[in-house]
Amino acid sequence: MYVFHFNEIFEYLDILWSGMLVTFHLSVLTMLFGTILGIFIAIARLSKNRLVYFLSTMYVEVLRNVPVLLVLYIIYYGISSQLKGMTISAFWASVIALSVNSSAYEAEIIRGGINGIMKEEIEAAFSLSLKKMQVFHYIIIPHALRLIWDALGNQLVAIILGSSIASIITLNELTYNALEIGSRTSRHFETFVVLLFIYVVLGFILSSLFRLIKKMFLRPANL
Repeated sequence: MYVFHFNEIFEYLDILWSGMLVTFHLSVLTMLFGTILGIFIAIARLSKNRLVYFLSTMYVEVLRNVPVLLVLYIIYYGISSQLKGMTISAFWASVIALSVNSSAYEAEIIRGGINGIMKEEIEAAFSLSLKKMQVFHYIIIPHALRLIWDALGNQLVAIILGSSIASIITLNELTYNALEIGSRTSRHFETFVVLLFIYVVLGFILSSLFRLIKKMFLRPANL
């Protein structure tokens, strides 16, 4: 009968903590850059210019049908090797790959939120002589944000879970550090159980935080 020895894993909590910090840092930057890029792609997808629409659509469709691991390999082993006199670190290669991949999904989330706003609301805003930027700032952004907030929260959780792929290029994030602990202790099963628990708790905390923010600040009366 197998005997569990979690106490051996708990001796390396500092390593797990440092890996969790890297994972969190990586995920926040990915969400930030992915959202910024996603906004531009979403606007391009709504453009009446056929070329802009075509290029942005191809961007979304290609990235949504390509494994993120392949994107990571292309950036870390491909593009980085072609840069003379400089290299892309494992951390920044991971940020770029995950951001590019995430932006395709976030672009569709944002586009859906903008399309979800009733045309009558926008027309009413223009009838009040508001300029385009004012309509975008006071009408489109607040309403679209409320519509897509839950999806953005789910996307952040997905990014945190997906960040474990960076362990493939030896980035010392949470999963990579857990693998190192498993190798040191030969207690891989216990290590993975602890790792599973950490990811579940992280996902639950972030989901709850997003729900709380929406409840406090994104009610229709607050917009």
